[in-house]
Amino acid sequence: MSTQAQARSLMMRHQHLVKNRQQSLLSRAAAEVGLDAGFQASVDRQ
Repeated sequence: MSTQAQARSLMMRHQHLVKNRQQSLLSRAAAEVGLDAGFQASVDRQ
């Protein structure tokens, strides 16, 4: 695997982890304030 391909793969993985972390935090915050699952579904589409 070339250096450029490795860099691209690492960046994509990093972006995926960041997105998952943000969605997890948003889900927890929504649950704390009592929002339903429909709210989360609408946020995921953005």
